[in-house]
Amino acid sequence: MKRSSLRALVVAAATLAGTAGALPAQAAASACTHHFSGPQICISTDGEPGSANPGHVTTAWTNPPKNRRTATVHIKEPDGFRYTVKAHRVRGQLVASFAPGRLMEDGKLCARYAGSSRMACVQIINRM
Repeated sequence: MKRSSLRALVVAAATLAGTAGALPAQAAASACTHHFSGPQICISTDGEPGSANPGHVTTAWTNPPKNRRTATVHIKEPDGFRYTVKAHRVRGQLVASFAPGRLMEDGKLCARYAGSSRMACVQIINRM
């Protein structure tokens, strides 16, 4: 998958997540792994600067095995809080979109899909 197509996917996923209900959130940010020979993992947030709440978080595995319908996503917040969410197949990709509902410290918000050592992270920066 071309890098420009991948970025368009992340922006589209973040836009879809934002239409589900606008919450105050961390400024929009996104990142993807760049290991094209293995799992391509992306993570994005949406929102406005000045809040420690990232609003919606969207993760995507853009090239999963064709027979894979779901996957467990491990999320690590900047303060070390960890949890898992379930991703489901959407147009050939595995995608999870959720609102953590937690205020976060500055630092990295990361996603890793079960069965992969690849991890995508975005930087959470709270500006007041």
